[in-house]
Amino acid sequence: MAGRVARILRASAWVVFWGLGVASAARVDDDIAALAERGFLSEPAYWAAHAVEGGKCEGAKVAKMLEEVAGVFQKVGAPGDAMALLVARGVIGAPEYWTQNAVPGGSCSGKNVAAVLGRCAARLPVEPPKSEGAQALEPVSAETMRESYEVVIAGAGTGGIGAAVQAARLGRSVLLLEETDWIGGQMAAAAVTSMDEGGTLVRERGLYRELCGLIFAHYRPLGIDPITAYGFRHVCVEPRVGRRLLLTMLGDARGSGVLDLVLRARVVKVAKEGDAVTGAEIESNGVGGRRTHRVASRVLIDATEWGDVIPLTGARYRAGNCTSDAIDPSRRVQDNTWTAVVKRYPRGVPEELLIGQKPPGYTDGVHALFVRSLVDGDKVGTDDRPWTWARFIGYRGMPDSSREGDAPPITRTHLNFNNDFRSTVAEMEDPAARLATGRAMRLKTLHLLYYIQKTLGKTDWSVANDEGYDSPYNRAEIDAWISGQPDLAPFRAILYHFSPIPYVRESRRIIGLRTLTAREIDRTAGRPVQFAHAVAIGDYPVDMHGSCAAPYLELDLDRESDIPKKFGGHGVGPFSIPFECFIPEKIDGFLPAEKNISQSRMVNGATRLQPHTLLMGQAAGAIAALAIERGVQPRQLDPVIVQRALLDAGDTLCIDGVPGARWGTAEWRDRQLEMLRNGVR
Repeated sequence: MAGRVARILRASAWVVFWGLGVASAARVDDDIAALAERGFLSEPAYWAAHAVEGGKCEGAKVAKMLEEVAGVFQKVGAPGDAMALLVARGVIGAPEYWTQNAVPGGSCSGKNVAAVLGRCAARLPVEPPKSEGAQALEPVSAETMRESYEVVIAGAGTGGIGAAVQAARLGRSVLLLEETDWIGGQMAAAAVTSMDEGGTLVRERGLYRELCGLIFAHYRPLGIDPITAYGFRHVCVEPRVGRRLLLTMLGDARGSGVLDLVLRARVVKVAKEGDAVTGAEIESNGVGGRRTHRVASRVLIDATEWGDVIPLTGARYRAGNCTSDAIDPSRRVQDNTWTAVVKRYPRGVPEELLIGQKPPGYTDGVHALFVRSLVDGDKVGTDDRPWTWARFIGYRGMPDSSREGDAPPITRTHLNFNNDFRSTVAEMEDPAARLATGRAMRLKTLHLLYYIQKTLGKTDWSVANDEGYDSPYNRAEIDAWISGQPDLAPFRAILYHFSPIPYVRESRRIIGLRTLTAREIDRTAGRPVQFAHAVAIGDYPVDMHGSCAAPYLELDLDRESDIPKKFGGHGVGPFSIPFECFIPEKIDGFLPAEKNISQSRMVNGATRLQPHTLLMGQAAGAIAALAIERGVQPRQLDPVIVQRALLDAGDTLCIDGVPGARWGTAEWRDRQLEMLRNGVR
């Protein structure tokens, strides 16, 4: 046992991504209760009394506690094994503190003990949701679309799926459109299936909790722990599995109602009466070629990756650090990435997936950049550069159900570290620029794969051929590219298996009734604002890839002092997202449900992650459904009605937790409403 744990420790050491703030007393109580109920913590009354700010815990009791909570991950036979395992799984960052103090006669800080309990509670498997046995939703053809739906949603990424599920469960007829043939957006279609979670609260919330429950329900019977990403710290899922689970959620939400999913269809025009959107013109690209369809709607929702429906409505919006009335295509936005899922082939990589020659554009300069960022090696430390191969594959490590046994070792991951690509407002606004940059991004990832195989010598690794990315849509995109650049023909088979869409970190953002700013979500200088009208919670730090400098920010919204000097520099943990960020200034019959809510660029760096967009989509779906039910426009809706519906759906809205009430109970719901009513804003 000790030898295995030591190997885990060597392979998995990592930076702890959460726990930078002080957990509320209510949160600690919930963590203690959850661990005790699952049999991973004895004497819960003792820990509730002592694992608090300013408290002290007996060293001998702490040593026993560490052995108990290590069981969340696996059973251990000795205190040393528990310590190594907790370090390996990111629960403990300074083992010397515990070896010195968690001993008979010693004592440990209550705050530090609470942090350990919180990190272990965050890793408890989520129980299977009621939707587990639902039949996955089957897409329908564009020709079968109705003439009218109450809610039309453009984009079947996490935001669109969240909106569709919530609106359908509230009894509305829903049309969900996806312009590719892969649903799941950045999470599944872009292969960013390493869930970016900020803390304990994240797996408690609404539809993300449901998704995590489905992920655990899929992998646990296979003997696989899906907490593999970021050195075995965050939930991850294979894209093909994630897509199926999202379809399961959609199928459950449809029930006996109307929820139609149409692939390869997009909104190209909107119908309006005055300032109110009343429908959409939809272009489909099916077997019979391109066709146009007109569909009426009560509420149209933009959940596209780029915010592509916003300009069609006439709503004002932000793009980079300019506004829609003064667009400058050269302005910087966050870097984007074209990812690729790669896996280890123990019996050898298929010949067509080995890169036998330099891809076009692979220059000495390109090679030198990779050399500075990635080297071979099994050591996993926290030094910035260069990363070793072990750290690289552990960063976005996935479960791998194509082989027997659990990780470690990591045998499936995705390429998303040193292949970011500089992006500008032009990619948002100009389809030709978006296409050209997208192809350049793909090429950079092909260069990285060549470097991995040829320079690092990982000839047993290549792009995964079992994710289903070689779809008709993706093949057509690659074939069109190669027809104009024939020197890419030798790499066709590999490119077919790249993700069908890029990882888009920043989109157009509506200008709404309120714009969420960086100081309102800051989790270091005081506390983030708990909005009385909160309809979603985020918890990730501000994380902007490129362009995080004063010349690229919106200094009318944020301050230069808001720029984090390092990852997590302005805190990690819950922050509040209010109802007013979903309501456009003037346009009715329209809502955002993705990275496109009313927020500053810096806030977008914290809300753009998969759990958050799923929950923001859930909020948008609730707003749309309830406005339709009451016969009013979304702006006229009482936000408390939306909060009640979201709380009934299990979505946490208070950033401090609920003292003395467990998740999902009537008391938990009612106490949150009371806390929000009596909040600061």
